[in-house]
Formats: sequence, C-alpha cells, structure tokens
Amino acid sequence: MDYDDISTEIDSIFNPEPDDEDFHREWPQERLRNHHGFDFSYMDEFNWEGATMHPHTRLWPEKEPGGDELTRSMDVGKRLFYAALRVFGDSILTYATDKKLRNPSELRYYPPVILTFWSGFEAFIRHSSELMIHTSKDLSVAAADYLRDELTVLSRKGTVEKETKHRPALDRYAVLLQYGFGYKVDRGSKYWQALERARDLRDYYTHIDAMNSRALSSKDVFDFLEAVMLGIIWPSSRVKRTLQLGIFDLHWIWDQLRELAQTVLPEGHIEQPFFHGWHLNGEQHLFYCPFTNVDNVKFPNSDEQMGRPPRKDPVVISPSAAPNSAPSQAE
Repeated sequence: MDYDDISTEIDSIFNPEPDDEDFHREWPQERLRNHHGFDFSYMDEFNWEGATMHPHTRLWPEKEPGGDELTRSMDVGKRLFYAALRVFGDSILTYATDKKLRNPSELRYYPPVILTFWSGFEAFIRHSSELMIHTSKDLSVAAADYLRDELTVLSRKGTVEKETKHRPALDRYAVLLQYGFGYKVDRGSKYWQALERARDLRDYYTHIDAMNSRALSSKDVFDFLEAVMLGIIWPSSRVKRTLQLGIFDLHWIWDQLRELAQTVLPEGHIEQPFFHGWHLNGEQHLFYCPFTNVDNVKFPNSDEQMGRPPRKDPVVISPSAAPNSAPSQAE
C-alpha cells in the first residue's frame, strides 16, 4: 500500500460512509466478547442507550444549576480520545511510507498519544463525577469532596471553607464506581492492573524519571490505548450500563488501526529518546550544566580543566549526531 492508499484507509476508519438505510447504533466490537469474555446482553434491548426514551435518559429541570456547564463540556473526554487516535493514525501513515525515517526513531508521535488519551480518561472521570454529584439524592459531602479534590474544613473564624486536596485519578475513579454505580473495584483484577500500568506509562512522560530512559513501541501504544478503554468498558459490562457513550465506537477505531498497522507495519515501530542507545560506560564526557552552585573541582569547565594534567579527550554529547551512531570525540 502506498501513501494515498493508507491515507484513504485511515480516513475511512475515522469517517466511515453513513448508512442511508439505518441510524447509527453503538455496538461492542467482537474482540470484547471473544477475547475478553465480556457480557453485553444489556445492550440487546431495542431501546438503546442514549435514545430519548431509554431509562437512563433523564430530564434536567428548568433553572436547576449546573446543566449548562456540564452540557458544554460533556464531549471533552471523548474528543481527547478521538484526537489521540487520530495522531496515532498519523504515525502509522508516516512510519509505513517515509523510508528516510529510522526505526527506532526519535520521540515524535507516541508520547502525545499517551498523554492526550490519558487526559481523555481523566476528563471522563471528572465529568462523570460532577454529573453524579449534581444528580445524586444521598451522596455524602465526604464523597463529593473526594471526587472534586476538595476538603471541607472550618476556618479559624469558624466558617466552613473548601481546601484543595489532590487525589490520584484512579482512586477517584474507584470512588466514582462505588458511589455512582454500586460497583466496588477489585484492584487485583487484570483489567485494573493493566489500567495502573497505563497510568504508570503516562506518568513516565508527565513526571519523567530522568534516570531511566525508555523506548516505546507501537505495540506498547496499542496496549496502552486498549487498557484505558477497557477501564471504562470492563465495569460497564459488570454494572450492565455503559459508563461513557461512544466508548465502543472508539474501540472499533482502535481495532481497525491495529489491523491496518499489522498490514503496513508488520514489524511495528519504536520511538525512543535521542540518546537512548548511547552507552558511555563511565567515560569522561562533556555536558551542559547551567547551575550556579556546581562543584567545579569534580565537574570542571574547559578553562578549569586547562590547569590540570591532560586526560583522555572527553566524549562530546552532540544532538547533531545520528540516534544510533557512536559518540564522537572532541578534537
């Protein structure tokens, strides 16, 4: 397949031809039943989720606060998911057709996909939590505070005030599932564990571990994307109601991209930091260090080094070198 063929295929995945004879209805992809063994019998009803007359479609009262704000932001999570999948589709097109690119290549597409997709998941948690808080008839203040990253306290003047207290996204999600759907998470289950590993991968790029360089394969990205989606789909199958409308359509897109990648990128692709493949083995080398409190005895600059006995020429760390080339020596 050439560039135009792959581009057309990707466009058809994201913009399928409408069916003039039938309305669109969201269905689970067969992999969810056959590979994961999920039960979606609750979706077999003629009155589908999202329909006007479905029991989970409710009426927001006139003048009830919160409705306008929640409506304006209701599609942010899904659109972030969609945007990340689009970027991943772009990566497949680029790596399958640009023969000048190395494999492994530098970081380009995969970290933005990871960060944006997880942002979609957190947006889903935030919006669902706020909707549940507004519509619940018996939710405790403690639970609402937890979901909003708040804490209700008494000031020195005796007035009730709110303080910010950040909680991890997955902890808030577990509270949302328990109080919003009556589902207590088994944190040892393989789907929750996969979700935690996805969180850890996202955290690597958000809170970089500077002592641990990490390469990322296209398979890693596919696994991450599905793990996050299953974090919504898996409890949906348990509580017999879809937690986020549109999640099954997103999983269809993921599966079609996976099949396309297996065809045009059979060996996959790897992105990694520029210097990931370098191993200096403890050799002396030059590096940029702009701090004001440097130990100049241990880490001298060139002027300070001139007053010392000559040593082996240091390795020069230069971004102009090829990612997989050997370190160059200073002249």
